[in-house]
Amino acid sequence: MISLLTMGSGNVKVLKQTLESFNGICNEVVYGDLLLFDEDRVIVESYEHEFNIKITPFYFNDIFKRGFSAILNVLAENASNDYVMYMNTSEVIDEDYGITETIKNNPDCNAFYFIHRTDPHRWFRAYNRHELQWSGRIHESLEGEYRPYHKPIFMMKDLEKDLDNPLKAKIFNDVKEIVYFQQYISLIDFPEQLGATDPGWIKFAAENYDSMKQRLLGKGKRYQAFIDGDLESYMNDVMTNPEFEKERFESNIGIEYQGDKRYLL
Repeated sequence: MISLLTMGSGNVKVLKQTLESFNGICNEVVYGDLLLFDEDRVIVESYEHEFNIKITPFYFNDIFKRGFSAILNVLAENASNDYVMYMNTSEVIDEDYGITETIKNNPDCNAFYFIHRTDPHRWFRAYNRHELQWSGRIHESLEGEYRPYHKPIFMMKDLEKDLDNPLKAKIFNDVKEIVYFQQYISLIDFPEQLGATDPGWIKFAAENYDSMKQRLLGKGKRYQAFIDGDLESYMNDVMTNPEFEKERFESNIGIEYQGDKRYLL
């Protein structure tokens, strides 16, 4: 059987659609709890029995501090099955080419990929957790001795994330920006932490370093709250700082926000 690895700061309604999509394929879900709101945690906990979820708690700023690979490797360590599959919240199956049968019938392979209808990239995210591990702070890749299966096991599509609460959606965009920009900056400040991340991202990070740093520093107490690990301070600033109301988020090659893809509230 296969364990599903996923994590999130929120968007717990679309999370259920991801869990439903892989239900019956994955007999276990290992969920990384980086949630910001207690009411969202209650919702995730309500899914535990239906989807056999193991909730792994993290500090809200753990990805900010440690990068994506560190969190994914902890989730993989907590899985019960040898084979695991990492999917982001809102990612679902568009076409199943025989996920379960392919992995079961190809024990000599330790890495399997999926595709997207319009994006030519191959995502190797189903793997043997004992033989491969994640490496890189951002745009992480599996590292180890690959024995890949050379056909896709499914096609994915991405659903829109939760937009029923505009304030929450804006907070999740702000958190994503803080976390992602910090990882890009780290590629320049700490190049030894590049790991298995494609070196091409160094050029992107270098070209955008000053603007990303300025954007983070402009967040003031919110950025400092992630440095300090102080969720209460972050939330207080969100609720009281008029500058947060003015902030806008526009998707680009380095980060995609939820909501309107061209101009986001």
